[in-house]
Amino acid sequence: MGLIYFLTYLFLEILFSYEFANVFTPFGLFLEVLVTAGIGVYIIRNLHFSLAAEMQRVIKREISEEEFVTSGLFRLIGAFLLIIPGVFSDILGILFLTEPFARWVAKKLFPSKNFHTYRYTKQNDDDIIDVEIVEIIEDKK
Repeated sequence: MGLIYFLTYLFLEILFSYEFANVFTPFGLFLEVLVTAGIGVYIIRNLHFSLAAEMQRVIKREISEEEFVTSGLFRLIGAFLLIIPGVFSDILGILFLTEPFARWVAKKLFPSKNFHTYRYTKQNDDDIIDVEIVEIIEDKK
């Protein structure tokens, strides 16, 4: 089954690259490969900044942990697809970098997980009663 997927990908990659080269000339294809590879490298080099911002959103409970993992994973996959030469891989890479497509793929790959954004309202601390239960044991002598 994996061979069929690979051959389909290879066929689409050659088809898209051929059509792109026909429209924009081979030099345009060369520039497209260089530019998208540069963008992919830039995304990977700065991935830790976006992951830090996403981690802050997890801490504030604006997104779930699953959403954090999948967004980081799909950004990494998208950046690698941009680095790979070819027009079809670049299209897939751009799609993986967009959040709606990444969320759709995550729902397809992990159907049992809940990938919705959680919004929590901050409660007033005056409503919280902090209680500590202490058990006192007295020795009887």
